Amino acid sequence: MKTKKKLTLRYEMFLVLLLAAMVLTIGLINPAFFSWGTLFDVILIQTVFILMAFGLLPVVILGGVDISFVAIAALSTYPVNNLMEKYGYTGGIWLYYLGGIVIAILVGIIIAFLLSTFKLNIFDLSLAMNTLIYGFITFFIGSMTNPWNSPGVIGWNTKYLITVESVVGQSGLHISFLSILVSGILLHLLLRYTMIGRGIYAVGSDKSVAIRTGFNVRKIYMVVFPIMGIMAALAGVTNSILKSDFWPYLFIGKNMQVLAAVVLGGASTTGGKGTVFGTFLGAILIGLVSQALVYLGVDTQWYDAVVGIIFVVYATFQSLAEQRQ
Repeated sequence: MKTKKKLTLRYEMFLVLLLAAMVLTIGLINPAFFSWGTLFDVILIQTVFILMAFGLLPVVILGGVDISFVAIAALSTYPVNNLMEKYGYTGGIWLYYLGGIVIAILVGIIIAFLLSTFKLNIFDLSLAMNTLIYGFITFFIGSMTNPWNSPGVIGWNTKYLITVESVVGQSGLHISFLSILVSGILLHLLLRYTMIGRGIYAVGSDKSVAIRTGFNVRKIYMVVFPIMGIMAALAGVTNSILKSDFWPYLFIGKNMQVLAAVVLGGASTTGGKGTVFGTFLGAILIGLVSQALVYLGVDTQWYDAVVGIIFVVYATFQSLAEQRQ
């Protein structure tokens, strides 16, 4: 356990140094990059991906890869909006969040039940659920993008905790950052200081040993997958706040970007390791790449290639650190 903690600290320190090196290099080339506005813009762009990455993290620690969280995000937002419009709801955003979270928890419980009862592979089931949910939305609910028209929620995309001037005008730390802060702290406490959290790491490290030790895998699944659903719902509603519309194919194709953030943050798809802080750093790193290309005047089509290079460098560092340990 101490060895894993040391490796985790090394990974996180490597990410911090990599981020610092990127910021310093880009700032020297284009001094406009050195600003609070740039940082706030990166956080704002990555907010929904950070939230989804937090939800995916416990699944990856378990030793699984799930891609259905994007579909859960769509299911947790699009039907709720349609229902609100049908009954003429004009209140605030909180009922949107509450409705989305309830749906997401139910889906998470269904996934956990199927996995633990029929001993299914996490990725296989998530692939099926991803297709099933998107198909359900378009067939039974609709396929047209709906604008956010409720008077109670208009203007939330411009509510900031802090505002600053930047090269693109006014930027700021959006109020949605509070969802990152609160959910990140709660998830960290769950993973590090509860029996369920220890069970998640134990199952990811060696499932058979965890079962013999006395951990209840079904109970762990019943916590992990509803958490994934809750974070997906938060991301879905937050995205709708920022974009001012609801889309039935929300986040489709963005699964790998979220997984990339989790893996770059130090988690392993083989299970047993990963931290909330590392995941946050991984998501910020990916967002920083996009901003860096803009400030350097490089075509954003290079984005995937640059992220791929960072992946190779980071994977090499991970491998060397583990071999030395």
